[in-house]
Amino acid sequence: MKVLGFMPIHYGIEYLKESLLSIKDHVDGMVISYTHKPSHGFKTILECPDKAEDIRKICEDVLGDKLIWDEAEFYGAEFQHRNVAKKYSQGFDLIISIDADEVFEPTEIEIALKYAYTHNERYYGIKGYLNFWRSFNWICLDGFRPIRIENLNRHNSLQNLECPLTIYHFSTAQKREIMEYKYSCFGHANEIKKDYLENVFYKWTPENNFGDLHPVSLNLWNAIKYDKNKLPNFMHSHPNFNKLLI
Repeated sequence: MKVLGFMPIHYGIEYLKESLLSIKDHVDGMVISYTHKPSHGFKTILECPDKAEDIRKICEDVLGDKLIWDEAEFYGAEFQHRNVAKKYSQGFDLIISIDADEVFEPTEIEIALKYAYTHNERYYGIKGYLNFWRSFNWICLDGFRPIRIENLNRHNSLQNLECPLTIYHFSTAQKREIMEYKYSCFGHANEIKKDYLENVFYKWTPENNFGDLHPVSLNLWNAIKYDKNKLPNFMHSHPNFNKLLI
């Protein structure tokens, strides 16, 4: 079972090191597909807070000779950026994709890979997302199951949405500069609730724990308490670990 790791990235230094640490021992090579401009179909006048040289340095330090660095520009939809993995897929059985704000539970990755390797579908949605909200102490749950594993030996377009793997998702546990930049140009930029950051994201506190927190969907995401000590040990030294609010 030969596994290619893949990460599309434009920004995301805040959790990049930990994201790569969670997956590096489970892949034979890791493609980092970097673009210096937004790749999800939306432009922005804001300057990206994260620099290419800083992103690459982290990738080199963590991945060593497993790193495959690919740099290009994308002007269309997100799928064009994610398709870069196919350039390097020859000779591999599986592609496992991870975003820079995701940390996979290392003890469960092999289970997920074997699940995808032995089942008959090509694409595998992950059952097990924990969406961290404003800190490591709160999470929001939903039924979304993004595709993160592809079995290259299956010549069909079928999906299996039951692949077991805990994914710690820090999309809404990031610093202000990234939140404001991301929501100006990510794939759902034109769907975000009006004044979402000011009226929902920044207004929420543990003492003012109102619901309906999802940036796009209605009546979704209510923050519930989470024991952050369950996170992988390398997350305990993250600068955000002890913050009450990020």
